[in-house]
Amino acid sequence: MGKAATSSVQVRNDRESFPCAECQIRPFNICKALLDGEVAAQMPREGRVDWQAHKKIAAHKIIKAVGEQLDRVYVVCAGWAFRFAQLPNGRRQILSIFAPGDVVTPTRPFDEDVVGFSVQALTDVRYCGYSRALLKDRLAAETPLLSAWTDLIVTERKQNFDLLIDLGSLSAEERVADFLLRVVARLEQRPSLVQDPLVIPLPQWLVAAALGLTPEHVSRIVGGFRQQRMVESGRGFLRVVDLRQLRRIVWLRV
Repeated sequence: MGKAATSSVQVRNDRESFPCAECQIRPFNICKALLDGEVAAQMPREGRVDWQAHKKIAAHKIIKAVGEQLDRVYVVCAGWAFRFAQLPNGRRQILSIFAPGDVVTPTRPFDEDVVGFSVQALTDVRYCGYSRALLKDRLAAETPLLSAWTDLIVTERKQNFDLLIDLGSLSAEERVADFLLRVVARLEQRPSLVQDPLVIPLPQWLVAAALGLTPEHVSRIVGGFRQQRMVESGRGFLRVVDLRQLRRIVWLRV
């Protein structure tokens, strides 16, 4: 009797000391499906060491570089990062911007072992790496998890598709306005972690690289938005002040 009670207390203490136990983003992203399922609940503590690895990295450092082996699928727990491809002319093409709760490429479990892109921390970042091999096994065995993961892939595909349409059909001013609106919409889905979803901690050069514009062009556009009191800006951040006005710029697209 006493032995069973001790085991129960030990399990509870293990869960309380687990880094994900107090994570505020967990109810709003894929970690809910990864950690709250029956399989995860039955996983012993030693199994969790293989299943997850938690790390921190300073701003501007490379999380993963092109050509590296990747045996884990990463989720951003806190901070901001971006994925990019290095072009032959030395410029970087921004492929994705990651906010707290985002998965770094949902197709990673099914891709080749070698990374075809680089991921860099924009701010200080805390992230979690799930075992790619164990994740593939769970996706094959758990229908609810597979469904949730499929939704991630579909969402990323839609975001990429929408960006392609924007690049080909919107003016530069419309692109920037639409970009800000989309980022704000993502942050509003994670209210427990992002206290002010209207603040976007992205420098203007990164916005420019993501939208195929020059930093000077984005600076002029943001300056115009600032004069019209639609945004506020500072070193490395933008704050959306008037969502309604931004929507009017791209009302056919939003």
